[in-house]
Amino acid sequence: MLELFRQKMPLSCLLHGLLERCFAAERLDRIFLENAKEQYTREILFSTVCDLMLSVVLKVHPSINAAYQKHPEPLGVTVSALYEKLKGVELSVSQALLRDTSEDLSDILDALGFTPEPWLPGYPVRLLDGNCLAASEKRLAVHREVGGAALPGKSLVVFDPERRLMRDVFPCEDGHAQERRLLDAVAGIPKAGELWIADRNFCTVGFLDRLQGRNAHALMRLHLNLPLTEETLFSQAGEQGGGRLLEKRVGVAGRPYRLVRVELEQPTRDGDAFVDILTDLPADIPAATVADLYRRRWTLETAFQHVEKHFKSEIETLAYPKAALFGFALALVAYNLFSVMISALDCAHGKPVSKDISGYYLSHEIAATFLALIQLSGVGDWLFVSEQTPAEFAAWLRETARNIPLRTLTKHPRGPKKPIDKPPYDPKQPHVSTYQLLRKKK
Repeated sequence: MLELFRQKMPLSCLLHGLLERCFAAERLDRIFLENAKEQYTREILFSTVCDLMLSVVLKVHPSINAAYQKHPEPLGVTVSALYEKLKGVELSVSQALLRDTSEDLSDILDALGFTPEPWLPGYPVRLLDGNCLAASEKRLAVHREVGGAALPGKSLVVFDPERRLMRDVFPCEDGHAQERRLLDAVAGIPKAGELWIADRNFCTVGFLDRLQGRNAHALMRLHLNLPLTEETLFSQAGEQGGGRLLEKRVGVAGRPYRLVRVELEQPTRDGDAFVDILTDLPADIPAATVADLYRRRWTLETAFQHVEKHFKSEIETLAYPKAALFGFALALVAYNLFSVMISALDCAHGKPVSKDISGYYLSHEIAATFLALIQLSGVGDWLFVSEQTPAEFAAWLRETARNIPLRTLTKHPRGPKKPIDKPPYDPKQPHVSTYQLLRKKK
């Protein structure tokens, strides 16, 4: 039966297989046991809570309560008990969920034969940026006496743009907290040789020092309050996008850095006529390359937009910060699953076919067949995916991806719209009859 599904609904099979592997009950409960410090399992397993929340994140169900009501088997707990469990999911558990699954998915990409296109050969790139969750509904007693929006929290996210994977998340319950407060935790994970690209908010003496201490490199927009010493004057270093590139050597806390200035053709929305980029990359890497790397930092912003558009990453009914941040972490894992699914398509066909695939057609195909696949297949049909090695699972993904009819998913871009002169509005004729207009045209 499963082989028939792989032939008829290969996209949904790809997604279901990845979900079953990353959200296997044994894996989820192990992550909970290893990382929870205060919560414990008594009436409902963490894996069950994940399944319910994931169905909301994937927009299968509109809310936690709807997912609870639609669960195929009685859970043995009230919906109130479920919400109590959600509001206490610890930040360390949400973080470990993304870390654990992203490592497994990275191994699967290797087994698929996925070859990342390096941004800068010899330097694995990591992008760092913050994400503030949108205001939740005011469902708590503490909200009733305040008029402002209720912010459930924020996070710092580490993104691997070459593999298109969210690698790490650093959640914070305080929606008003400065992102710099979380940098001490972030500074413990860079690896030797990595290049960390971030905006000026993260350009601090402490973070730069920790990166160099771990033999990692920095490429960040200069913060005006960063104390530095000038060692040389600016000199011409080329052009980019119609603007000049200038460069000089500077020092920060006794360490040498390069400062690359990009003069802009048009000022930014803040009125800046130039952008200063601080980096400790070797001098043989051109200033134009430094400027281009910083410009591509927006890849993470695009990924955030994808998460927001395709998943329910901000569940407005979850007012408790830990529950809201848990939902966001699950959305990041879901993004990784879709990313690996797209990479499996490329690897199965031996070329980057995904660039010509329409996200709209892809989503529509999955929406049309995914629920049917869940209802027609049994839980036991998918147990094998969590037991396979990365190489075995990658082979299964590759074979399934070959069954996808690419022709039905291809983009059909249209040319630019021609400007139309809109006729002036006539208040004496606020509406017209389409039937009469068509008759007059004949």
